[in-house]
Amino acid sequence: MYRQRPNTSKVVRITVAVLILASLFGCASRSWNDEINALSFSSAEVVRHCAPRGNAAELYVILAFSGGGMRSAAMSYGLLEALRDKTIRIGGQEHRLIDEVDVITSVSGGSYTAAYYGLFGDRIFEEYESKFLKRNVQGELIAELANPHSLASLIPGDYNRGDLAAAWFDANIFEHQPFSSMRTQDSPCIIINASDLNTGLTFSFVQQQFDFLCSSLDPYPVANAVMASSAMPIVFAPITVRNHAQNCSARNKTWVADALLRQDRGTSTYQVARQLEHYLSPDDMPLVRLVDGGVTDNLGIRGSIMSPILHMGDISTMAGAFTPQSLDQVTQVLVIISNAQSYRPYAWSKNGTDPGIVSMTVASFDAALNLLNTNTISEARRSFEDWASMVNARRGPRDAKVRVHFVSLTLDDIEDSDEREWFNAIPTALSLDDNKIDALRALPKQLLESSVDFERFVLTLP
Repeated sequence: MYRQRPNTSKVVRITVAVLILASLFGCASRSWNDEINALSFSSAEVVRHCAPRGNAAELYVILAFSGGGMRSAAMSYGLLEALRDKTIRIGGQEHRLIDEVDVITSVSGGSYTAAYYGLFGDRIFEEYESKFLKRNVQGELIAELANPHSLASLIPGDYNRGDLAAAWFDANIFEHQPFSSMRTQDSPCIIINASDLNTGLTFSFVQQQFDFLCSSLDPYPVANAVMASSAMPIVFAPITVRNHAQNCSARNKTWVADALLRQDRGTSTYQVARQLEHYLSPDDMPLVRLVDGGVTDNLGIRGSIMSPILHMGDISTMAGAFTPQSLDQVTQVLVIISNAQSYRPYAWSKNGTDPGIVSMTVASFDAALNLLNTNTISEARRSFEDWASMVNARRGPRDAKVRVHFVSLTLDDIEDSDEREWFNAIPTALSLDDNKIDALRALPKQLLESSVDFERFVLTLP
């Protein structure tokens, strides 16, 4: 039987063409995290507290932006707009509530909004809509991934789709800014969260986390962190950071050693310490692979603001959020969660048909995520209340006591059933129609106005 011989010359031409493309366009390089040195370590020391930045020392405000693609980005931006327009009175003086925000912790789609506000402040209200929200980001990313320059940059194999997307966001959205650009007096503490595939833990882009890599966070590109936070598995390859081999003093934490020694297996501190042991052996884990933060915590609370890593092992006093001085002054803690998780009914459920393999997988993931979100909110509320009880027990009988207010804004809180169904049908994507963006932006103000918890907070202000 005659067998056609391979067209060797054609294969050679294609190979030569690819190599020429690579040489013409050059090979892109991954943005690695820098190793800690004496200079960077001393500068890192001053950013280990998300200390209060507002004018009202008695008030501490935490915002949490969930995942959910552009749906979450638009909803979290709408919350910032609502807080910008909300004026509160404390001690006889008026304050914009947005100016009292001390911490923003974010995951996935919410990280775009958090990072942009952390870098550029009120510029977000002038630029974000056209620069990001109403831009065809998804289409531009697909075009970027498909052009010859991009394809050539992927040839060496140490530069992937996640790196390529991060470079696009770096150039087009975040203006090549590193984390050090967020270290201003006017900026809240921004905590961008991804998931560590190596350990199964939330990976927060804070110096306390980078200590375990013997690395400095300040020079690291914000765009890379945001991409890691939103790198949905399969769609995007992981963002990679290096676990430096240097045995720096920052890596060896007393609280980790103490937790492992006590072996109190029922505590989150012990469980986290067990996983952090992996970082202590760079030879065994030289690289850390990071994906979408929603894999481990879709609200950005449990693994970040409630993590022993942020608080240096001392969750009970929230040592990463309060200095001893600020702890003595605070009397009101406000936590607002912008949760863009959708709760739409499945077509197979409505039609009475059997779900396929893909539908069953999606439904199982959604069920687990919804349960995790519910447990996360309950756990965070309980942890803050326990902390407040501890602080209040140390204060004198005439001292003002700490009160914690939890406000959770979700699509499921929409009262009108038709409107609720419409919002829940908005897909998780990186591009949405303008009318959907506008509706999502307006929603947080509506939900805040109907929130009993938010009204109670306003009424209890001194």
